[in-house]
Amino acid sequence: MPNLTRVVLISLLAAMIFGPLTAAPVTTREEAQNSTPAQQWRELVKAPDFFHEMAALQRLGQDPHERGAVLARLHKMWDTYDVLRRPEIAYLMCQLGDRSGVEPVARALFAGDYDTGRELEPDGVAAGANATDAAFRMLILYGTPRHRQRLLEFFKLSDDPLRKRDELCEILLGLSSTKNGPGLPVGHPKEQFPLELAVACLDYTEEVGTIVSAPGGSVESEHDSQHGSVTVHGAVASYTVRRCDDAAQTIQNLTSRDFGHRVSDSISQRDRAIKAIKTWWAESHTAAQRRVTSPDYAVTGEVES
Repeated sequence: MPNLTRVVLISLLAAMIFGPLTAAPVTTREEAQNSTPAQQWRELVKAPDFFHEMAALQRLGQDPHERGAVLARLHKMWDTYDVLRRPEIAYLMCQLGDRSGVEPVARALFAGDYDTGRELEPDGVAAGANATDAAFRMLILYGTPRHRQRLLEFFKLSDDPLRKRDELCEILLGLSSTKNGPGLPVGHPKEQFPLELAVACLDYTEEVGTIVSAPGGSVESEHDSQHGSVTVHGAVASYTVRRCDDAAQTIQNLTSRDFGHRVSDSISQRDRAIKAIKTWWAESHTAAQRRVTSPDYAVTGEVES
């Protein structure tokens, strides 16, 4: 599960140290763009682990002529790889137009099948957490209204020892911007993002971390495969982060509206921005409901301006 006491530094170096456990691409983006499909398939054979393999397949799948072969390979991986790999496989299948993995992954997620410390290489004990993250991403973007309703139920839990609410809010932010995570898949329209999930996060006010900024200072780091540490020198500013702040940033990122929310502002200033977002959401949904119930809409599907 994610480290709930994580300190996030506004620094590329810190993002590299504390970022999610994902593998680097087999080739650089420029090399991948310049390589032929045959070369990319050869790279795939040499992929050292699951994450490299998935990155290679994702690049190949962007070519419509290769998509069928990529999906065939993904289906074979679904049948033969560990079940903890299925959410990541199904997520890529969805991006390529095949949603056959959505329902089985949803059932496994809500049954708690990914809540395990069982180890896989290269992610070790994080394999279950990574499976949960991929399942969340898939259901957020490709799930049915029923699946999204099940996701909303995480915010109603009186007891959440595995911090699913926390994880869901973090995944939403990571989908909204490549500054905070993987971002949306190529070509996925922002307009189809289920903002109601981010709106539900606006009520989640528990403090979950601290951002440390060192403008004019310096950062020293020590890192190995098991531990990382960061020492900050110079002028330092720090401020607490709540998941409602993540949600506000998610909504601003996806709507391209500036509600005045800045994570570096005081909590009272951030709360005013969150109130403005809630007001906008309520008003926009009231207006949408009026359009749907309009007699003109019932007859023509449109409302006269």
